[in-house]
Amino acid sequence: MAQPTVRTYVVSNPSVLFEPDRVISFPSAAPVGSVVQGKVDGRPVRALLTDDPLNGGCFGAVLIVKYL
Repeated sequence: MAQPTVRTYVVSNPSVLFEPDRVISFPSAAPVGSVVQGKVDGRPVRALLTDDPLNGGCFGAVLIVKYL
């Protein structure tokens, strides 16, 4: 059985929660369109994985922000 492909994702909109120059990247084997959860600087975040190619073989991810 083939192993899932692990891709590196870079968040395209980190400034909605972090400083504008903050780069957030992470590996994931989840399929495109998945929402993954994790922590950045100790804060829980959720990101939508896209198949948008970026430089260096990375792919785009978008932070999901839900204001209450």
